[in-house]
Amino acid sequence: MNAAAVAPLSVPLPAARSANAGVYAWYVAILLSTAHLVSFIDRFLMSLVLEPLKADLGVSDTQLGLLQGTGFVILYTLVAVPLGRMADSVNRRNLIIAGILLWSIATALCGLANSFGSLFMARIGVGFGEAALVPAAMSLLAAYFPRQQLGRAVSVFTTGASLGKSAALIGGGAVLAALTLSGGISIPGLGQLQPWQGTFVLMAIPGIVLALILLTVREPARVDSGIVKPSIAVAFAHIRRYRRAYLTHTAAGTAVVMIIQSLAAWSPTFYIRIFHMTPPQAGLLVGSVILVAAPLGHLFGGFLTDLFQKRGAPAPAAPVMIAGLVCAIPAILVLGTTRSLPLSLAAYGVLNFGVTMGAPASLAGVQMLTPDRLRGVVSSMFLATVTLIGIGMGPPLIGFVTDTVFGTPLALDRSLMLVIPIVAVIGTVFALASRRPFQRAAATATSA
Repeated sequence: MNAAAVAPLSVPLPAARSANAGVYAWYVAILLSTAHLVSFIDRFLMSLVLEPLKADLGVSDTQLGLLQGTGFVILYTLVAVPLGRMADSVNRRNLIIAGILLWSIATALCGLANSFGSLFMARIGVGFGEAALVPAAMSLLAAYFPRQQLGRAVSVFTTGASLGKSAALIGGGAVLAALTLSGGISIPGLGQLQPWQGTFVLMAIPGIVLALILLTVREPARVDSGIVKPSIAVAFAHIRRYRRAYLTHTAAGTAVVMIIQSLAAWSPTFYIRIFHMTPPQAGLLVGSVILVAAPLGHLFGGFLTDLFQKRGAPAPAAPVMIAGLVCAIPAILVLGTTRSLPLSLAAYGVLNFGVTMGAPASLAGVQMLTPDRLRGVVSSMFLATVTLIGIGMGPPLIGFVTDTVFGTPLALDRSLMLVIPIVAVIGTVFALASRRPFQRAAATATSA
């Protein structure tokens, strides 16, 4: 690589940034967390309606997994890097607002679908819109918060994801129950919709409202606004230079995401099939557990990441991800084998707390590895990778194993017990391997 290509990386971090973020910065973090919440409502509402959807459209578990995973990630992964590049140059707030409007419209279109194909296309639209959020939000948080508080700021943002899953299951379950009692919903010009379809349409409304509220966010000045932005090729060159750090950290983060997304996709259906609940009942129970356990996991994971960072750990993210992945193995075995509902819910809570600890650690770790001016595009590359594998393969893999290995929908518990421990072990191995290369890459990012 020539000197001209390296030079753009040698830009100092903002000298004027205070050691502690102010009230407005936390206001921005909370609004971004709310955007994350809404995105996860629209992303995981599908998991609540799988059984009525399956009955109406006659689809298999493998197809249900494709709707939750592959359909969502097709455009998500293709546009994530260009949108991350945009986050390094355009108004990040406006980029987020445009994404929210797009995914909200696509969520409503999910409710108008009457076939697997049309529903699959609408899910592609949801993924397209949501691809704009995380790279732009990570870039905004890195601009508003000093390095010492970044882990906590990111944990507030990722907490929105867990709250969104809860809102999708609890709030969506309440809407589904009400629409079921009324026999669906009639919308002028669209006709009569089934309860599961009406749930999608009504739950798309909060995103429109949030897009208006986000107009109150100020776009922070960029410290290098007069300098030409580095190309994607420069970002790739940086990643190649520190490929061991990025590869091992990303692999561990992908394992965390795969477990989180697979659980979120299939846990309501697990309780419907194994404990014979209705979708609203399963949504209320699962959503309530997530509401408590997952935000605690996110916040504790952010706290631990900052603590390890403060104490000079060579790779602050690695031990947090390892703890969560190791915790997942006994928890999923208890969840899958017990037929005691209280014990099952307790195991589910421990499982969610453990694996969600790793989410802020993995995202904050990418920021620590990456120079300031490359964070948007590199975050989008990281996001595209973990989304493609974690979401694109996780939920469909569970459905495929249920259909082909065990051959019955009632074997969903065995599928979860087979897949999740294997993923957890693989992720732990990569997290352990990431520590030394992470230290070298992070030291360079700090001085760049």
